[in-house]
Amino acid sequence: MSSLRSSEFGVGVVGLCFSVALGFFHAATQPAGETLPLWQRSLQGLSLSTALGYPAWLHLRCRVVLGKDGLLMHNRLTDIWVSYGLIQRILTTDGLGVELKDGRVLKSPAVAPSLSGRLGGYQSAKKFRRAVQPRLTPADPAPEGLDIGRRLQLSWAFFPAMTAVHGLWYLLLLAGGS
Repeated sequence: MSSLRSSEFGVGVVGLCFSVALGFFHAATQPAGETLPLWQRSLQGLSLSTALGYPAWLHLRCRVVLGKDGLLMHNRLTDIWVSYGLIQRILTTDGLGVELKDGRVLKSPAVAPSLSGRLGGYQSAKKFRRAVQPRLTPADPAPEGLDIGRRLQLSWAFFPAMTAVHGLWYLLLLAGGS
């Protein structure tokens, strides 16, 4: 296992598809008594899809990747890099957590706390722990001067992709109306 995808991945896919469909529907239909031009309805549909779709898009990016020297945790808005030398253990009792040797606990939405997870025993988190365990050295002290790397990582690819999808929809509607 080199990567653990979010347990909410399906929720993100459904949310993203719903937001796009809602924007498409808004652009394709004309409310009774209104005479908005197609380009204006298309811009409103794009705005609607973007506002509803971006939170779903953020769910799609949640994952944890095993690297050669550490873990890369892609959370909704941040990327956190943790060296294996800093990790005490992987926690799987309430979602996925990484306990550091200094006592800090980093939670990852890749396996979020949930009722179904509690009932099922967080099997994906346990599988991930088994993959990481051989790389850990809990008895050794943390390397001197090494800390986690954290950076804000906004996913900007969403906006041009959504604009392109809605632009194509606009052209299809324009061609169908002629």
